[in-house]
Amino acid sequence: MIRFFILLFLFCMCAFADLRIVSIKQLQNGIILEFNQNIQAQHFKSFTLHGEDNLRYVYDINAQLSGTARVFDFQNDVNLKIAQNSAQKVRLVITTSKKLEIHLKTEKKQARFEMPDTKIENNRISIAALFDRDSKKTTPKTQETKKTKEIKESQKTEKKQENKNIPKPKNTDKKDGKQEVQKVDVKSTKGKIVVIDPGHGGHDCGAMGVGRVCEKKIVLEIGKYLRDILNKRGYKVHMTRNSDRFIGLRQRTNFANNKNADLFISIHANAIKENKEKLEGIESYFLSTARSERAKKVAALENKDATEDMNYFSKQSFLNTLNTQRIIASNRLAIDIQFGMLQSLRNKYQNIIDGGVREGPFWVLVGAVMPSVLLEVGYITHPREGKRINQASYQKSIAQGVADGVDGYFQKNP
Repeated sequence: MIRFFILLFLFCMCAFADLRIVSIKQLQNGIILEFNQNIQAQHFKSFTLHGEDNLRYVYDINAQLSGTARVFDFQNDVNLKIAQNSAQKVRLVITTSKKLEIHLKTEKKQARFEMPDTKIENNRISIAALFDRDSKKTTPKTQETKKTKEIKESQKTEKKQENKNIPKPKNTDKKDGKQEVQKVDVKSTKGKIVVIDPGHGGHDCGAMGVGRVCEKKIVLEIGKYLRDILNKRGYKVHMTRNSDRFIGLRQRTNFANNKNADLFISIHANAIKENKEKLEGIESYFLSTARSERAKKVAALENKDATEDMNYFSKQSFLNTLNTQRIIASNRLAIDIQFGMLQSLRNKYQNIIDGGVREGPFWVLVGAVMPSVLLEVGYITHPREGKRINQASYQKSIAQGVADGVDGYFQKNP
């Protein structure tokens, strides 16, 4: 009998030795963890820590986390953090000032943490809250994720107007229920000016990817595809560079300002030096002070050649640019573009990781007076994703998704 239990234990250990959390999706009142294998409730060891002024609900999972730590803020002073605690253990901690009801539900490869008494905190929106690839409903839940009560009311009015003028999206994939993002009518794009900024260029290679391909080359190709798509849809498009040449950060935003652009989109590709197979996924950033280690690392990589520009933009100058209205508009734009990229890529490719919508102090966005975003279209250092990003078909799908996101933004913000 003892031998039987030993063998059973060893079997269970082997079965879950390679258990990984492959993605995290944010809900209105919790999160969803996606695993690479089927899991059950007993794989979560939980306990509670009582502090002087808070409670911490802790869940330990014998698994590995794909990517870095994630932090989510909810109302009523509820904070959720998930990180790799040790080589084989992921720890999820929910911190709250008072007793909290938490529901853990597991089904196949998915674990759902729900907190009925709270909901997502204002200004902390993740694209995961808007896009659930396992759901048959693929329309963004814009009404549930606005930053203030005033914005919610204005969005309700806009939504009513949209429903009168915009037909429902046609279903283009009956098999999985995915829908094509509805294109804006050409008339509504007339006069809308978009500036596309392919990052790096010239002596600045950017990151070096799989096959020793420079980031500057990949993002320029994506920028050109995006330009052509937006032109066909009726937008007036300018590019900060359409060849292999270097442009300073101040020049990029000055160019957009001089063109009286309605949107500024800076395109980049992510990279990592070590454990290259562990990090992948697309991310969309808008300008703000960094709130996570991941955002700080990405910003540091993109800002590394910007010493002169950082000296020019003093701390006070930087803070002066962060007016609430532009932050909110840029956040909206980032959400719509991230959604568009995810949908476009997932229609054709598997294992597309959602890195989320994030805040970061990117100096290339500092001088822009219009809604602006910086896109990290994937990790060019990842073995699979790096190869894909260097393929024309994949680049076109990214550009298609960005264009769909621009359409979505102008549908709600004409």
